[in-house]
Amino acid sequence: MIVQMKRLTLVAHKTDERAIVDALQPLGAVEVQKDESASFCADQLAAAETRVQKLGDALNVLKPYGEKQGLLAPQPERTLAQISSELPEALRHSEELAHCQQELQRIRSEMEKNTSLIESLRPWEAFPADMQTYRKSKAVRYFPGMIEAADVEKLDEQSDAIEYQLFSEGAQRAAIVACAAEDAKSVAAFLKSLNWTDVAFPKLPGTPKAAMERLEKENAALQAEHDRLMQQLAGMGEYKSAIESAYDAAVIERDRIQAIAVMAQTNATFEMHGWVPVDRVDAVRKAVESVTDAYYLDVRDPEEGEIPPSVVRNNKFNTPFEEVTNLYSRPDPRGIDATPYMAPFYVLLFGLMLSDSGYGLILTLFCWIYTKFKKPTGMFGGIVRVLFWGGISTMIWGLLVGTCFGLDFDVIFGTNNLFPLIVDPMENPIGMLILCFGLGVLHILFGVCIKIKMSFDTGDWQTAIFDNLSWILIIVGLILYGATAAVAGVPALIGTIGLILAVVGALMLLLFKGREKKNVFSRTISGLGELYQVTSYLSDILSYARLFALGIATGVIASVFNDLCGMLMGSSNIILRILGIAVALALLVALHLFNIAINTLGAFVHCARLQYVEFYGKFYEAGGRKFLPLGYNTKHVKITE
Repeated sequence: MIVQMKRLTLVAHKTDERAIVDALQPLGAVEVQKDESASFCADQLAAAETRVQKLGDALNVLKPYGEKQGLLAPQPERTLAQISSELPEALRHSEELAHCQQELQRIRSEMEKNTSLIESLRPWEAFPADMQTYRKSKAVRYFPGMIEAADVEKLDEQSDAIEYQLFSEGAQRAAIVACAAEDAKSVAAFLKSLNWTDVAFPKLPGTPKAAMERLEKENAALQAEHDRLMQQLAGMGEYKSAIESAYDAAVIERDRIQAIAVMAQTNATFEMHGWVPVDRVDAVRKAVESVTDAYYLDVRDPEEGEIPPSVVRNNKFNTPFEEVTNLYSRPDPRGIDATPYMAPFYVLLFGLMLSDSGYGLILTLFCWIYTKFKKPTGMFGGIVRVLFWGGISTMIWGLLVGTCFGLDFDVIFGTNNLFPLIVDPMENPIGMLILCFGLGVLHILFGVCIKIKMSFDTGDWQTAIFDNLSWILIIVGLILYGATAAVAGVPALIGTIGLILAVVGALMLLLFKGREKKNVFSRTISGLGELYQVTSYLSDILSYARLFALGIATGVIASVFNDLCGMLMGSSNIILRILGIAVALALLVALHLFNIAINTLGAFVHCARLQYVEFYGKFYEAGGRKFLPLGYNTKHVKITE
């Protein structure tokens, strides 16, 4: 259900500003809007942002360290006063961590630089002269460089003009070529004709070997300092929990300052504008009155041109499915909330896509245990609860089609059992496909019915009847008409009724789709164009074949895993059989868990796609924006009063 939003205006003394904001923040009920005349307190906000950034950077540094939170461990509960008291100490630790990280980056950079120099000098390790003084001769010119081994013999051809010495082996050889100063230009030109690369020694004193030894010693000292700093980082992991709490405190403070920054200010008063759900107005009023009686509070309906945020409220079952809708788009605040209509179909179709009672049991138990102990919130918490209901549906569908961990119930209970209760997709794939298409038709037509209701609610009965009811008549009529030809034993009267319904629906579209047009010919052309949409409906119905495909895929893959592991347990040798059983059991657990994970992901995505395209496409009005109230947007702790 979409919650009606009210436009709020609050005026009070400036001396009460901080206290009022503090009182409103725990409610999480008011979205503060920026006022055009707001006096932006840039310095305070910048300082608050800096605190959040520093603490966030510190947590990134400490990510590998500190106590790891268990998979099922819930968020720790703290009061605002408790986490706020840890902020000064946490900021000091964040400064230490930042300095430590900077030193580590400097050391790593120095070590990389030294290592690069060592590698560049390695071919010259045998060079006996000082790298900075060997060229100091007016009569002789030296050319240091790298030459391909194949070109070395070409140097011998110039023995009258040059002398050279090699200092390394391999495809590329380090060489010094010397010549008389007056021959330098011709020798340089000659070297360019070869596979020759000039080399410039780094500005280091002494021979290459001596320089390499100094650099290696320097790297050893740097490595020792690096190890010391890493140990210091590991030791600071004990502060991780406190920094996490302080980070949440800094975020709360930043959000509070942001709210104050966008409010209009005078020397004596402040003015807050925003949005509040209609059912939270009294709570907001009480929060303000807990601070002061000197205030003005005005709450009104949105005016034309004002678009409030989109807020929905649903019962316990439907609430998690709001996250599925939000992944597509929030509802237009002037439209309807599709979640209560979508949720039952999502559960139904999700279970059909997995349709294995064993997989459903595992998924249900995991989500229930995770929710009970971890108590996840937000989008992730909603998705976990969606998967819980999907697991229950999967168990039921597994009973209906007769599979458990890829095994037929005939294998488990013998041939004389109740299962499958409806149809075995392996034995009767056509029947299963028809069932999927039938559910698809029901899903689509239900969406059209919602559109009819929406049209009647707005007083637009012509759109309800001529543009939407007509399609129900056409689709139902064509199905009834086709059933007489495709299914033996269906009375011809059913086909006749179906044909009449389809013709009536088609005539409604032809004659009234373009009813705003006066020209009969133009109106008929509009109707013909709309009739072409029958191909779109056919395409939508065919999309539900994915229910059959994913259900079959889950069962077939599980069955293959069972067969492969069964082969491992079939050895006639008792030792090999025991070993095979142990390996097979481990593989069965791993492979079935993998199959559950990958097919749960597929079911979630494809089921959502059916809602977004085939179902929501018939009636849903998207485009709402998220409600962003001033509140406690914590990441690491849960605030308690």
